[in-house]
Amino acid sequence: MQVRKLMAIVAVVAFTVGMVMMAAPALAKTKKITVAYFPGWPGTFEYGWAKGMFEKEMGIKVNFREFGSGAEMTTAMASGDVSIAYALGTTPFTIAVTQGLPLKMVAISENYSESENLVARGDIGVLSPRGLIGKTVGVPFGTTAHYRFMGILETFGIQEDQLKILDLSNPDILPAFIRKDIDAGCAWEPAVSQMMEKGGRILVSSEDQIRWGYSTYGIVAVTEKFAANDADLLVKFLKVMNDSTKVYHETPEVTYADIGKMAGITPEKTKEIMSSMGFYQKDTQLGMDWMGTSGKPGAIVGNLKKIADFLVKQGALDKAKDDYGQFIDASFMEKVN
Repeated sequence: MQVRKLMAIVAVVAFTVGMVMMAAPALAKTKKITVAYFPGWPGTFEYGWAKGMFEKEMGIKVNFREFGSGAEMTTAMASGDVSIAYALGTTPFTIAVTQGLPLKMVAISENYSESENLVARGDIGVLSPRGLIGKTVGVPFGTTAHYRFMGILETFGIQEDQLKILDLSNPDILPAFIRKDIDAGCAWEPAVSQMMEKGGRILVSSEDQIRWGYSTYGIVAVTEKFAANDADLLVKFLKVMNDSTKVYHETPEVTYADIGKMAGITPEKTKEIMSSMGFYQKDTQLGMDWMGTSGKPGAIVGNLKKIADFLVKQGALDKAKDDYGQFIDASFMEKVN
């Protein structure tokens, strides 16, 4: 299976370099960090970024670097190039930690269950997922979109070898869709709405997918090295994220221009996309529906286990961990004031 080979390669690189990261001592006080994020994907953190709040609060240089997929993010974290990943999908995170990459989930970036979907070209006459049999679909492998797509196939009784599946990054989905290189794409915003604007048709409602158990959300993940050596900086990062989310909830119209500028989209598109997403402050994040607390884990533990078991069934992982609570650390969010 192509997915299995891809994940195996990522695993070897990530695990080997990750072990080096853990063994290397901190030689000097951190002066700068790199944060991974997705272009075209609006989040409340971008308000804090636009206003210079991260560097002011943390007192260091904070670089924000674009990535096309969560798998690319975790590989960069393994190499030591990235300390924090914002909006990392639960699927690439689960794959990474299961295969030994030393990462921790420290926050929820957003709930985007309604901002990720399977879209078919309108000119091919496909009205349901089974109509894709014999056709070509693009999806970023090892992402939550891939997880949802495989869930759709399973729900509709479609085997992988009944269609051609291409591994395309989220930014590459739309060009392939327009060129008609693919008949459908399973991706996240802004690719979903862009495909719709080009005559695409959503084949399965987000509500149905959530009901089937395929809800998706992004997380804030950090390397264990950064969490151990720079705990104070991590708490300050989460504080700015929390403060930015508060501004968004209290005066959303004030934030769209700044968030859109950093995401690379218009204020109008920013508002449209964010209206279908959920952004949570500290108390909600530490609730039992999400991370829970240091002493009482929340629902995410079981969700990660479900994802891992699904990936094992699909052949993307050899074996799942018994417990994923060890990869969730709510203690940093608990210290945010």
